[in-house]
Amino acid sequence: MKKESVFLKEVQGLVEDRQVTLGEIADKLKSKGLIFLSLISVLPFLQPIPLPGISTLLGFVIALQGIGLIFFNKPILTKRMRSQSLSPEMVDKFIGVSQKIYPWLSWMITGTGKALTHSRLARILCGINLFGLAVFLSLPLPIIGSNFLPAIGIFCTSLGLLEEDFILVIAGNCYGILFAWLISLSLELVLEQMSHWTLF
Repeated sequence: MKKESVFLKEVQGLVEDRQVTLGEIADKLKSKGLIFLSLISVLPFLQPIPLPGISTLLGFVIALQGIGLIFFNKPILTKRMRSQSLSPEMVDKFIGVSQKIYPWLSWMITGTGKALTHSRLARILCGINLFGLAVFLSLPLPIIGSNFLPAIGIFCTSLGLLEEDFILVIAGNCYGILFAWLISLSLELVLEQMSHWTLF
């Protein structure tokens, strides 16, 4: 049986025959609006080449949505972001492309634990995870994979929340914890090596 996207079903018919702003779409999607923004913002980084500058801007957007998920359960947008206009054709094109891509991602989605993805605790933990990964993503590091590695956790967490799949949400959060542990371990090793340096 062919899987269908829970989120794309909700988006279909969202836009009428007129220009709409990003703020209006976010308001209509409610809590999923901020997760949608996080998913869209992370897409450019799902490849190994770092994008300094862009990563700082979009990392900031994702970090804002992480804060929104923790405290407000709704999108946080600047006035300029809210006023960005989108045409019905642009939204329809996004839906069409997403429907073509979705079958390639559907193997990740089990549809398990729908109610759990709506729990306040799960949303707070996901917000913390998105915020932490977004902060690292935003660092202008010219290192291959420096954007890609945190982007994986952001993508899995966001997709899991949008598709109401608790297993994918857990995977995204576990990835975030593992990533944070590896970063802290790396910093500890670097600091240990620096403590052995001798200055002449």
